[in-house]
Amino acid sequence: MQWLGLHYPNLQYENEAPRISGELDFRAFFEKRTGKLTSGFVGQKSGPGYLLEDVFEIEIHLDSDSIDGNGWPKVYEVGSRHEQIASKCDVPIIDLHIFPEDRACCLGINCARDVRFRIDTFVTNLVIPFFFRLSYTEKFGIAAARRDLWGEYSHGSEGMREYKKEIHDISIRAAGRNKPCPCGSGMKYKKCHFDEVDGMNRRS
Repeated sequence: MQWLGLHYPNLQYENEAPRISGELDFRAFFEKRTGKLTSGFVGQKSGPGYLLEDVFEIEIHLDSDSIDGNGWPKVYEVGSRHEQIASKCDVPIIDLHIFPEDRACCLGINCARDVRFRIDTFVTNLVIPFFFRLSYTEKFGIAAARRDLWGEYSHGSEGMREYKKEIHDISIRAAGRNKPCPCGSGMKYKKCHFDEVDGMNRRS
């Protein structure tokens, strides 16, 4: 957990639980052209997008009973911000991608090749993007978040079907690792959706 202490000193690892808890403070920039989020953003913005700074009180549960269907630890927002945001936007918390059953955050769908858990990639690639979107929703509203940020899928099994169809469509349109990704991000395929396509093919 040395990386965690260095980059997020307000998050503490509790060995007895085991879990990580405390304040997640982040600064991140979402670039509209590529659809990518850069956390710890420093310097000049490279194009149109949204730069946000915020702090959320969170818990990351690391016990074996708290592993979700993707193989990720469950993450919770424990400062009641999600309830305030849902009330402000007049939507149920499931529309914020927080499960009403246990209040765990839905971080997405995992079909990447490398499913080994690493705290740095987990926080950077999944946790911060989730709370960036929550922060954006609070500031600009649910309609703006749905319009301006990355697309979202339906809840539950229907969302999984939508995601698989999207990845399948990208896979059959891909022209090569060094060609532009068919998703339209402008990035090379190998730097964009390649890992997800390859991961889904391996699982299939």
